[in-house]
Amino acid sequence: MTRNERLSEIGAGFLAGISGGFFGVGGGVIMIPILTGRFRLTQHQAHGTSLAVIGVTALVSLTVYALNHNVAWIAALTIGAATVLTAPLGARLAAKTSPQRLTRAFAAFIALVGLRLLWKTPEISGSMPSGVQGIASALALGLGVGLLSGYMGVGGGILVVPALTVFAGLPQQLAQGTSLAVIIFAAPAGALEHSRRGNVVWSLVPMLAIGAAIGGPLASWLAQGVPHALLVKIFAVFMLVNAVNMWIKAGKARGVAAAGGARTAATSDGDKSL
Repeated sequence: MTRNERLSEIGAGFLAGISGGFFGVGGGVIMIPILTGRFRLTQHQAHGTSLAVIGVTALVSLTVYALNHNVAWIAALTIGAATVLTAPLGARLAAKTSPQRLTRAFAAFIALVGLRLLWKTPEISGSMPSGVQGIASALALGLGVGLLSGYMGVGGGILVVPALTVFAGLPQQLAQGTSLAVIIFAAPAGALEHSRRGNVVWSLVPMLAIGAAIGGPLASWLAQGVPHALLVKIFAVFMLVNAVNMWIKAGKARGVAAAGGARTAATSDGDKSL
């Protein structure tokens, strides 16, 4: 590996760490397009490799949120434990889905999340629901997050953060810190299943993780001082930009695949005529 290649991988990890720490999402929404574009991984490889790095991003970013008392630990542990059950299932489902459909499913989901948050800033209530209802809600959320994490190759923060702000009324920083704690459970569980299927490019993981370990804490520290409403809006725009970018790329990839299929068919017809 050359020096420029190492720097490129560290830089990619740094960008993912910045987004993961600032938004509490792990960084997969940034890392996956970079892995499929700059590093030319397949969509499935990008999802698996992203999950292998996201756990590092979450862990180093979580320390900053925890020091600022922005982690709801009981909720995080409950949600996180449930993700371990469904993340492998999500990874198995992803392996059976075409790359273009996988990309567009991902893009459509985060666009819906972004539009909802941009349309209305969630009001703050300050605490999670308690009792049996609170535990049941956390478990249900965890099962959904695990499935999403394994399927989409992300830590699940794009579901956890809006769920905790919209439905539980947590401040954005508290929701993001709690999300990072959940990702520590979800990402490794999904990465292991992807690895079993050969969809983790382990040679890229160390340098990507180093970059993420640098960018994550820095962005987490910056996020602590941003007002709740402003951070929600920035998060929403972040989701929408990524959704549009990924939808366009999926369309281009489909066009290339169709062109390749047409050339193959033409060659086959030509061979038959000889």
